[in-house]
Amino acid sequence: MSPPSLNFYFIVFFIVFLSGCSQKFQGATDSVKAAMEFNKGATITPEYIASIPYANALVTINDGKQILLVLAYTDINPINNAVQLTWVSNDKGAIVTENGRIIQTTGFYHNNLEALNSQKNQLSPPGSTKNWHAVYDWSPGYRYNFSANVSADSLGTETLHTDLWTQPAEHIQELIDFRSLNSQFINHYWVVPATTSTKAYVIKSIQYLGPQMDKVEMLMMRPYIEQTSNTQHAKDSES
Repeated sequence: MSPPSLNFYFIVFFIVFLSGCSQKFQGATDSVKAAMEFNKGATITPEYIASIPYANALVTINDGKQILLVLAYTDINPINNAVQLTWVSNDKGAIVTENGRIIQTTGFYHNNLEALNSQKNQLSPPGSTKNWHAVYDWSPGYRYNFSANVSADSLGTETLHTDLWTQPAEHIQELIDFRSLNSQFINHYWVVPATTSTKAYVIKSIQYLGPQMDKVEMLMMRPYIEQTSNTQHAKDSES
């Protein structure tokens, strides 16, 4: 990521401060420290990634050098109750995801995604909706409410491999068409199916922030996996 327009520590502090919870603050602070500690002249190794006790991802921007992002904070979207994840890096950048989709960025040099929403306020997981309408906001500049038609297709099941895991996932391709801008691009998601105890999640994605904007590839080395409500109810009844 490139140098940000705002001080990174202030951004992280502000995000955590809004939670009003000291325990969340401590957890976010620890994970930010883990991100900051990384890459002081070192290279990314599977051993180092495995040693981090927080969800983390490897990110490449425009096919550049890999960047390690650590999950610093989780929040709930009050509209659809989806979990929003804030990932931070050691080079003063942050990416927020919801259902595996990038919905906001901080620290990109030319363009940042201020918000990604749907016209019906239901930003569904990749592959769950064949056709829907997205709404994009970007900065800098007053670039709000750009709508796009989204068409999704399944390309079948593929098996992904890293040094830490092997995982079958459904490859979902989405065509994002901005008719008003006469522009389109394609995003890709690899979705691990739900089980009886866990929800489906995106383990890899290739997404564009907007037309003619940065390409971001995210590979979840230690993914954040939500449990199903049935699993949580079972745990509550046992306690």
